[in-house]
Amino acid sequence: MLAVTFQLLPVFHNNQRTSSQYLLHRKSGLRINIFPLIRSDFRANPDEVQFYGKLFSWWVAFETEGYNNQPVALIQKGIRWYAGIKMCPDIALTTVDPRHNTRLQMVN
Repeated sequence: MLAVTFQLLPVFHNNQRTSSQYLLHRKSGLRINIFPLIRSDFRANPDEVQFYGKLFSWWVAFETEGYNNQPVALIQKGIRWYAGIKMCPDIALTTVDPRHNTRLQMVN
């Protein structure tokens, strides 16, 4: 079984740190980009896996990059780890974009 050790890393554009971040699971190569929907023009990539969660009162999109059939449970563990360091360990996740649907079905 893969160790569930993630790193939270900043995204750099032109050598300048931005507010964008991503999670990295080094053993599996899983990368999960983090998009705060309040300030991001996020568009889901159909070739990747997306989850959406609410951190306090803000919706956040989580999308894999370079998805290579890593277990969905590993993606969810990474998101929950991130939510825990943001002081919101009980984050509820959905696979439906909250900007387009008012009736969300949460997954755990």
